[in-house]
Amino acid sequence: MKKLLGILALALSVSGIASADQDVLKSINATTEIRQGWTDKTGTGEGKANNLGNEGFKKANKTKTRWRNVVKGELKLVDEWDLDASFKVQHDNDRVNSSKDKSEGWETNFELAKPVKIGPVETTTALGWTHKSSRDKINGTQGSYHTVGQSNEIYFGPTFGISVLGQNISTTLQAVYFNTNGGKSADYAYEGSEFQRNKTEGYGVNADFATDGKIFEGSAGKLGYYVNLNHHLRDGGGKLVATSKEAKSSVYLDYVVGATYTTPSFAGFYGQVNVENEWEKHTAVTGYTNTFSVWTNAGYKAGFETPVGTVTVNPFVKYRPVHKESSYNKHNENKRVTTEVNEVRAGLGVGLSVK
Repeated sequence: MKKLLGILALALSVSGIASADQDVLKSINATTEIRQGWTDKTGTGEGKANNLGNEGFKKANKTKTRWRNVVKGELKLVDEWDLDASFKVQHDNDRVNSSKDKSEGWETNFELAKPVKIGPVETTTALGWTHKSSRDKINGTQGSYHTVGQSNEIYFGPTFGISVLGQNISTTLQAVYFNTNGGKSADYAYEGSEFQRNKTEGYGVNADFATDGKIFEGSAGKLGYYVNLNHHLRDGGGKLVATSKEAKSSVYLDYVVGATYTTPSFAGFYGQVNVENEWEKHTAVTGYTNTFSVWTNAGYKAGFETPVGTVTVNPFVKYRPVHKESSYNKHNENKRVTTEVNEVRAGLGVGLSVK
């Protein structure tokens, strides 16, 4: 909480001294949350200890505990051709409850973008960099952290967006350079550790299509939908450990369809229900994964005005009663394996939207 307030205070002071012809902060948001998962790992007999179903919040059924902190923001770079800039820094602290092993993950993204509107079509050309890394304790639970995987992606390309009858449609086409090592993949079918050199690098293309919109909105609340169809081509260099052959190029297919219902707000309190299905596949390898989930969310959101903008505070609690992840591989003895992890999240978000 102190860190969130410190970030907000810094943003307020920076925004307060910025003039109209300088680079300015448009918004900044910080979120902290605890995540805890459970699955069916105990009991004997049919239907027990099979990683399926909701067996309640038992200590023996805990899977992984995660503490996630995220800071993200947007700036207007007036002195640099009036570009938009955005950043995101995400940090995860994880603990596997069965073994007590500890790890952490970092994800950082910086992006420069230039929006241009021509008639009803808005084109935003972006240049960005995403870095991901994971670190484990040397002996699992004690000692210092050591890096076990890193990835970098540099991307450049346009996004074309249009709104038709309240429905938003967008297409993104980007050229990508990537490199990975250890346990990171950058959306490639193979992690860096699967190569004889424990690393790879190469080029690719992102071709993403998305649409979202409102199904209805009124006194009973609002219901919206979203569809994301992502296609990420990756072509890395190097021989694989398993085959001693050059790795194939691969396309990562990620198709997401979902809908979210939000209740009317009562004195700042609100509720949500989200239903989502995600289908994933790498074309270079056999099999696919399908995940169906249902989330419930309750929260409180309040805003108050300051001399530089609107400050919002948003405590929330989320519960995932349904999360069925099915992995299919025709070459395995058990062709389809399904697991289920129920999860509770509780957190706080604080944000500033500058005038």
